[in-house]
Amino acid sequence: MDPDFLIAGQTAVPAQTEPDATTCGPASGSIDLDDRSDRRNVLKRAAGLAAVGVVGGSALSTALATVARASTTQEQGALAPTVVVLTDAPTISVDASLGNDFRVTINGPRTMSNPLNPSNGQQILFQVTQGSSAPFNLAWGNAYDFSTGLPQPTLSTGAGQTDLLGFMYNATSGNWLLVAFVNGFGS
Repeated sequence: MDPDFLIAGQTAVPAQTEPDATTCGPASGSIDLDDRSDRRNVLKRAAGLAAVGVVGGSALSTALATVARASTTQEQGALAPTVVVLTDAPTISVDASLGNDFRVTINGPRTMSNPLNPSNGQQILFQVTQGSSAPFNLAWGNAYDFSTGLPQPTLSTGAGQTDLLGFMYNATSGNWLLVAFVNGFGS
């Protein structure tokens, strides 16, 4: 029996003892996220290496460490997991490149501006809290799109109550589509 293959009534799989450039990226054995691989491809590669018997699990450890680093650094089209506190004003400015979790307490009737610097497929969440003299209305810029199934929501009316609104950016239409609304958190 050829020691380079494992045959046990199943598909023959070549045994490997070291990662190579075709399975793991550069010859160093590291996985290069600059080749536009996403985290899923990194994990698929690591699982593939583990399946063919990479010795010591070092490639898997490298792959998982790379994914951990990628999740804490900003990649093209990805956003840092930062909470962005918006400034309350008659028109509330939003820069989508700063994060994906935006929070504001409104103390009067307001308009949420169209987010600047969006990325296709980006998802953002607004946490809108009513100020102490509530209730206040919130209007939305013309790039926010609401559907018949999920129309423009009415905010909670009690002071201190928080509503969550989730949007996803569609670059083809240039619109932020409302995909979720949950109201009434807090006092």
